[in-house]
Parts: sequence; C-alpha cells; structure tokens
Amino acid sequence: MTGRALGVVVALLALAGGAPAGAQAPEVPQVGIPGCHDDVAVRASRESITFDSRGRAIRAHLYTPRGEANGRGIVLLHGGTGFEMNAILFDAHAIQLASRGYWVILPAYFDAAEPDARRRTVAARAWRQAALDAAEALSAEPGMARGRVALWGYSRGAAVGVDAATSPGSGVRSAVLVAGGGSVDEDLAGRDLSVLMLHARRDEAVPVRSTLRLAGELREAGAAVEVRELAFDNHRYDLPTWCAAFSATRTFLEARDGPA
Repeated sequence: MTGRALGVVVALLALAGGAPAGAQAPEVPQVGIPGCHDDVAVRASRESITFDSRGRAIRAHLYTPRGEANGRGIVLLHGGTGFEMNAILFDAHAIQLASRGYWVILPAYFDAAEPDARRRTVAARAWRQAALDAAEALSAEPGMARGRVALWGYSRGAAVGVDAATSPGSGVRSAVLVAGGGSVDEDLAGRDLSVLMLHARRDEAVPVRSTLRLAGELREAGAAVEVRELAFDNHRYDLPTWCAAFSATRTFLEARDGPA
C-alpha cells in the first residue's frame, strides 16, 4: 500500500474511532476536510447503517449534522467502481455537506442486485428502488421532508439517479447528475423536477454528447435542466474539479429550495 493510500485509510479509521497499530496519522485533525478553498470546520458525524429495499439489507453511510440542520438531504449514488472505493472518494465531501447542515446518505445500491450484463433490466430496477428507498430513509430523519431530498449520482450512479428521479410516483424534485448519461421514458409534465447536469470538457468513459442528449430528453419530457461544464478533461476528476462539482451542487440546491 502506498503512503498516500495508507494516509486515507488511517484518516477514515480515525474518524470511525481507531487506527491500525503503529500507523502514523499526522493529518487526523484534517479528517473531513477534502482540501477545497471553501471548506468549513467539521460539525458532522458518520455512522454505518442498513436500510431495507425489497427485502434486501442495503449498507450505507449516514452523515448527520452536529450543528443546525438545514432541512435538506442528499442521496449520493456511487459510480461503477462500487461502494467501497467511492466511499473513500466522497467521504470528506459528504462530511463537508453535513457540516453545512445537510443530511447525507451514501447507499451501497449494488447490494440490491449485483451488476450482471445478462440481467441489466433487473439490476437497474433494483438499483432504482434502492435509491428511492434511501431517499425515503433520509426523509424520516428529524426535520426532513420528501421534497427536499435530492438524488446525486456520479457516472453509473447518475444513470441510477435519473432512472429513480423520473420513475412514476417518485417524490424527488431535485437531481444532480455528474458525468452521466442514460435515457428518459416518462412524461414529467407537472412533476416539478429540476436537474443539474455536470460534465467535463472531454470524457472518455461517458462522452459529453451522451450527457447533452440526456439533458435534451429531460427537457422534452418536462424537467427543468441546467447544464454546466467543468474545467477538466477526464472522467476521473481531480480534487479541484470535485470541489467545483460539490460547490455547484450546493448552489443549485439552495437556489432550488430557497432559504432553509
């Protein structure tokens, strides 16, 4: 394991309350600080939970504001590399969101169905339901309401997010789709759905044209869509690009929902 990787593991373990024997953790005070220019002091906690989705136990990290909650929630939907890898990638950003008053849940939606090229439709439906059930779980937290829980997805998680947000009967009003594509089959007229779509200037995994095509389909279906380009040229974002993505997320949700 590289020194950088060990540092990440030590930091996460420190947040959870322990570290490997003999490991050095000089940056423990920085846990929950991703390194963005607008980071705030950490006032949040993280716990591992499970929730039910169609009879399956779905693992998740729940991030709780320790200060005043703002009444908003975010379901973070991981990319194709899975829950474990993306939990490390998004952990400090989720802590920052919770420190600003958001309730945040990061569900392991692959627990609902393993990726299987032979049963893509079955898996997609299970992931969609897991995302919606995560939103329901977040809505049950103190001060939360269904209309203020947004779906946020990166890469494959963006496809899950748009599928869940546009499904019949969904109470989701806001979605943020990062480096994602997909399609829309539902009529969204009268649904009051607003979507922020973020993409790099170039993306080798999800071509920008796929993101723009999805934006067009969402608009035609009746959603309000905002598209922003990030100053980066790859699918796997660097830290400044992630900082920009989460800053844009907060701006979008605060403008969408109004004062807390």
